[in-house]
Amino acid sequence: MDKICLERFDSYGYARYICTSCYHCESKMGISYCSIKMRGCCSYFPKFELIDIHRMVKSAEGLNVLNRIIDNPGTVVYSYYIHAKGYFDKEGYEKYIKTNDDDSGIKDKTIFFRACPFVKSGFGCTLPPVYRNYVCNFFICDEVMSKVTDDEIKERYVRERERFVKWAEWENRSLEAILSERHINLRNNLEECIKVLQDVPLTIFEFAQLKELSVFDTDEKEA
Repeated sequence: MDKICLERFDSYGYARYICTSCYHCESKMGISYCSIKMRGCCSYFPKFELIDIHRMVKSAEGLNVLNRIIDNPGTVVYSYYIHAKGYFDKEGYEKYIKTNDDDSGIKDKTIFFRACPFVKSGFGCTLPPVYRNYVCNFFICDEVMSKVTDDEIKERYVRERERFVKWAEWENRSLEAILSERHINLRNNLEECIKVLQDVPLTIFEFAQLKELSVFDTDEKEA
């Protein structure tokens, strides 16, 4: 039996959902036809917003992570966010579309041929959890959630994620306003932005206490 639980990083006002099912992923989203196998659902090209960068600039470790993200060959720095693009087997994807009648139920078949630039086959994400964005830290696939029998606690996990996302969007707008008032942005004034964000105190989000969720496979449910 697998588990879903909340891991908190209280000093940063951040957290993540841990799902032990990810270590033996059977989700359709985890299928990989590209050269990077066993990458789970990490086909996503992560977008790091100001709230994520704000956490990074508060420590030497975080600054190293930020530099690693920027140095990634596929990374594009925009005014108020950074998009880290990874691996995409375009040739394999186009061949697959022409030769396969796929009924997987997944509309975007490119996910089978993509991989995050920071995922390692058989290991998972190589970025420390506290510096990942909230999409990465709070995503639980539908296949896993369908195996959770405690609907009340499951709904609390969903609501807590929604509550954090709304707060994060507000926090991003606030940080953007701080930079905009100084007429600086990440693309043109990265070092200045880092210095400003280092001087801005972190706003701490207080996560609710969430009970551990049990994830049952079909046989366990029927037992």
